[in-house]
Amino acid sequence: MSSTLGIRIAVASVAAAGVVAFALSCQTKPKEAEQPPAADSQNVARGHETYLVYCAMCHGEWGEGDGPLAGQLRDQAGVVAARLNDRSRLAEIGRTEVVRVIERGGAHTGRSNLMPPWGERIPRERIEEIADFVMKLPDLSPGTPPSTIAHYLEAPPGSAPEGRRLYVQYCVLCHGPNGRGDGIYADTLRARNNIPPRDLTDSLYFRKKTDQELYVTIALGGGHGGKSVFMPIWIVTLPPDQIKDLVSYVRAISRTAARP
Repeated sequence: MSSTLGIRIAVASVAAAGVVAFALSCQTKPKEAEQPPAADSQNVARGHETYLVYCAMCHGEWGEGDGPLAGQLRDQAGVVAARLNDRSRLAEIGRTEVVRVIERGGAHTGRSNLMPPWGERIPRERIEEIADFVMKLPDLSPGTPPSTIAHYLEAPPGSAPEGRRLYVQYCVLCHGPNGRGDGIYADTLRARNNIPPRDLTDSLYFRKKTDQELYVTIALGGGHGGKSVFMPIWIVTLPPDQIKDLVSYVRAISRTAARP
């Protein structure tokens, strides 16, 4: 398998289960600076939530271009995930172009074809909110996160500190923001494949499962354990400690005790 094909598969698998992002990399023609419309704090906060699901894998949680897939994109495909907190770059291209890149993808906007077109998957209103957040990135930093986002990523009591953050980045698209099996892709999985994503808050189901069983399902995917093949194999993306953090998070939201 070529390195470029390998990275495309990696990006596609993340997108299918919960994550990739848009790239504002490569050259574009200079344009007059655009004055973006005023964005209220709620739009920015909602945009950040959606950004964490779709964009942070490549561009990082705060737009530094340092997401978990950034190194793989660089090493295997020669694509550098753009820094989205570059004030001068954002002023040059403007909010309208940010929206266009998210909506149409890299191949249709003179950028990397590894940047997916999100227009058919994300409602226009949410894309606008992502753009509002991106335009605010130069003024934000990890040390001063909006309180609503800090709360959104806060781990449940008794669970691993990184579990909720990992869940948002990798699992929300199918399993939903609160684990009820109602993510953005849930209806598509039901309609096309008759496969509803698992409700991760189902205490009766998870009470019978050992931690090892949960770990194996996340690590090796659904097909390995006789479940849906649409559950990805995450061991190729996540190290064992992070998979254990996800097991801890599932235990917390399912309200079940650990079972070694």
